[in-house]
Amino acid sequence: DRVKKDVPVMVVMGNPPYSGQSSNKNDFIDKLLEDYKKESDGSKLKEKNSKWLNDDYVKFIRYSESYIEKNEEGVLGFITNHSYIDNPTFRGMRYHLLKTFDKIYIIDLHGNSKKKEVCPDGSKDENVFDIMQGVAIIIAIKKKQKSKKLAELYLCDIYGKRDYKYEFLTENSLKSLPFEKIEFKEPNFYFGKRNDKLENKYLNNIDLNLLFPINGVGITTAHDKFVIDDSKSVLIERYEQ
Repeated sequence: DRVKKDVPVMVVMGNPPYSGQSSNKNDFIDKLLEDYKKESDGSKLKEKNSKWLNDDYVKFIRYSESYIEKNEEGVLGFITNHSYIDNPTFRGMRYHLLKTFDKIYIIDLHGNSKKKEVCPDGSKDENVFDIMQGVAIIIAIKKKQKSKKLAELYLCDIYGKRDYKYEFLTENSLKSLPFEKIEFKEPNFYFGKRNDKLENKYLNNIDLNLLFPINGVGITTAHDKFVIDDSKSVLIERYEQ
């Protein structure tokens, strides 16, 4: 308790849990997360479904960021789900991180079997953990005298077999990794590399929300063993129990 209340927190590091169906719900973290649910102009995030911002790893990043903000300097070092790098829904989170820190280094370890990620040469890309969700390391640095500019952003992509990624990370440091400076842009502030020429061509087409004015989000289930079955009678019996 003394550390939490009185001692300046200089470094926060770890591997927080990833869970879109977060059970860590309380007013304290919900209030902090509101900063991630805003556009860069301060207005409410224009997303019909922003529930993925309630993922546990996002809460851990926001909680840790708040300590470093309070202390006015420090380092955040996490390995987490890498969805926040280029998912449009996370643009408020990216903008807030850019405002808080002076330098942000992203080491994208990829390995996302949900997206069927492969190496640039088409060979197999493996996850560093036994999970389907791709992961990334974020190292964010805040200095005592924070500049008024948004943070400098650097990205390093690492593809390949798991053993290669382990070896590569072991042999390198923040100074030796092949980082590339990323020029982020409003309104999405993507942390990954973008093909601007292709994106501009894409944006010249009809917005899907205009093409399909009546729409809904995709169905996401949870507790599948309980809520899904081949037999209606089995389901009814299970629910009654």
